Amino acid sequence: MKIQVKPMLKERYEYSKALFGDIFKDSLIFHIPHASTYLPFTNGYNMDLVENEINLLTDWATDKIFDIVDTKKLIAPFSRIFCDVERFEDDFEELYKVGRGFFYTHTDTGEILREDILDSKKNVFEKYYKEHHKTFENIVQETLNTNDFAIIVDCHSFANIPFKTDSDQSLDRPNICIGTDDFHTPNWLTNTLIRSFDRYGFSSKINSPYSGTIVPLKFYKKNDSVLSVMIEINRNLYMENNQVIPEKILELNKIITEIFENSF
Repeated sequence: MKIQVKPMLKERYEYSKALFGDIFKDSLIFHIPHASTYLPFTNGYNMDLVENEINLLTDWATDKIFDIVDTKKLIAPFSRIFCDVERFEDDFEELYKVGRGFFYTHTDTGEILREDILDSKKNVFEKYYKEHHKTFENIVQETLNTNDFAIIVDCHSFANIPFKTDSDQSLDRPNICIGTDDFHTPNWLTNTLIRSFDRYGFSSKINSPYSGTIVPLKFYKKNDSVLSVMIEINRNLYMENNQVIPEKILELNKIITEIFENSF
């Protein structure tokens, strides 16, 4: 049975469990774009630079941290240095100017990482970038068809030291960054997450050091039944000396699971 919830999504009231009931969890879509280290092909890469860039940019273990049973997930199966599905197309992407659009050509420090040979950029765009977004759009549409609303959770981690290409160079980085959109992120969703992380002793900032959250273009600024929020986790919570600590991953996964199963 479909439950009509749109009036609440449009307005910024507090969340009501009685209104959403059991369909809340079924409406969650966890988008995990940067967990993989896989390069489907290496044409054009300066392989001397690849390992460092992967180590720097991978959102390590986010596929495990945000692994909640019986929820929908879309995990990009390739590294972001191969195809960054969270970037806009080149004409609309600010970081394209520094070689960090969907098709990375430069490292964070500005060295040439990859050249476009044998039409590899076109191949990446058509076969990987567009296909990912088509799948994403379909998952959101199917969720809307079933529940009348969809809640995208954009899942990331971030380094405790800013990248050279980061617009926010402040060293005062929180444990958790909550990214929002003024159209797709209602206050109750942001506030519930802030309060929940606070209960576990985590510091949080809204849209700092990163801002925004992903929504497929078909729905962006057009359909307010598609909600979205970004959660970025500071890697110093679960990594030491560039190594993932398995016990910390399990702990964070338990916390994320408890938040989405019990706080809403």
